[in-house]
Parts: sequence; structure tokens; C-alpha cells
Amino acid sequence: MCKIATTIRNLIFTFIITSASLVNANLIVNGSFETPVVPVGNFTNFGTGSSDITGWTVVGTEVSIASTTFMSNGVTFQAQDEMQWADLTGGISNSPSNGLRQLVATVPGQEYLLEFYVGSATGAPFFFPATVDLMIDGGARSSYFNPTGPSNMLDWKHFSVSFTAASAMTQLTFYNGSAPNNFLAGLDNVSLTSVPEPNCLTGFLIGLVWLFQ
Repeated sequence: MCKIATTIRNLIFTFIITSASLVNANLIVNGSFETPVVPVGNFTNFGTGSSDITGWTVVGTEVSIASTTFMSNGVTFQAQDEMQWADLTGGISNSPSNGLRQLVATVPGQEYLLEFYVGSATGAPFFFPATVDLMIDGGARSSYFNPTGPSNMLDWKHFSVSFTAASAMTQLTFYNGSAPNNFLAGLDNVSLTSVPEPNCLTGFLIGLVWLFQ
């Protein structure tokens, strides 16, 4: 009887953990901009309409994907996550229309949590504390400013945004929100997860675990 109870308890735990993992899976493709691989210590520009950045479409004039070891004006532009990150200002245009867009499958009425990091640094005359703008499904642009700008490396500030999906596909667009003289709007480690609702079945299964103690 003890072996049966242990087996049942283990199966219930496995179900609960597996269900939680599925709920918390990142829905964003290539959220850390690791593909395509750019030259080590350098960056690559991608022009308007390009879909060469896996999962993303370039809007505006251009954006850049930079290596974590890229250096300029005494600043090391290290990634927040893994080996690459996106600069929404692009190489030379620095247009406020520059950005990256991704269309994500969602469930209407489901709440989601969008998380991302904004990279900022100071290296006059080109780099200053940075802003990234976000647009969800063509709505208003919201600005996310990282005021911390060290002179030797990027500072990465975490932001999170909750929203309820209105349709089966949700369009997320990140734009360059920095000032016209600022050639830096770092974006990295983008994730989108569904917010779990109270689950009666999970509560029932947890109760069974206690029953089989």
C-alpha cells in the first residue's frame, strides 16, 4: 500500500510540475537575439522589412544586432542574456520609427506578462541613457527609460508589462525611444508568458498528495 501511495504521489507531482512548465513557457521566439550570429566583437545592421533576425521583422529604417564583446567610445556593450542583443537605433539612422516586431499566438481573454531589459550607457558624443518604446496590437506607444548610464559598460534595467490578449494573434513592437542625439536603445531577454488562473484541478490534486502522505 505504501508503494502504491508513493507512486500516486509522484505521478501527481509530475503532473503539477509539467503543467506549470507549460504555462510558464516563453512564447517569444529568439527573445535574446542569438540568431543569426553576428561577428564576435562587432555588430550587423538589418534593414526595413528584414526577417533575418529569427522570429522578428524589422520596422523603420534599420536595427542592429551586437555582439556582447563589441566596444565603442570606451564602452563595452555586453548582452544582458547570452551573447547578443538588439540596438533599436540601428547603425546610423537613429530613427524613432526603427524597431522590431513579432506576432505571437495568444488566447483571447487570457492575461500575459511581457518582460524585457533596456540597455543604457554614457559615452559622449554618441551614447546616453536609453529609452525603448513598446506598442501592443497597434495601441499607444509606451516608453521605458533606463536612467542609469555607466561610462564603461551597459546597464540593463528590467521592465514587465501585463496585458490581456484581445485576439488569437498579438502583435508586439519595440521601437527606438531615445533622443535624436542618442545612438543607443538596447533591448534584450524578451519573454512572454501566460498568467495562470486559479486551477481547481491543481488544488484537488494537491489535496490528494496530502491524502497519500
